[in-house]
Amino acid sequence: MTTELQLAALRRINRGAELWDEGGQPLVYLPAMKVQHNGGTATVDGLLCPRSHGSYTTRLFLSQPFPNRGQNWTVHQIMGRAWHTMSYNYVPASLRWAEILAIHLGQLK
Repeated sequence: MTTELQLAALRRINRGAELWDEGGQPLVYLPAMKVQHNGGTATVDGLLCPRSHGSYTTRLFLSQPFPNRGQNWTVHQIMGRAWHTMSYNYVPASLRWAEILAIHLGQLK
């Protein structure tokens, strides 16, 4: 599936989805996402990395941590902003971007 089709699918989930470029690699900015968390809903910005980042197959970075979910939250500086991510690995980059997002978000419920 092309990058354009992947982005279009994410825009059906989040209208404001933007494709960003980090060193020639795609990132998808997802502003004001509604995240199911701990029986409620939180609004956060997200940054989907649908490719390897460090030793992780894919990553989801968030504008705030959810320390009572996930493990080993860390902070990364990406595109001039601090982003939080939990240690959650082996979500394949071969999946569609919307699937990658759903799997990562599932860890916050």
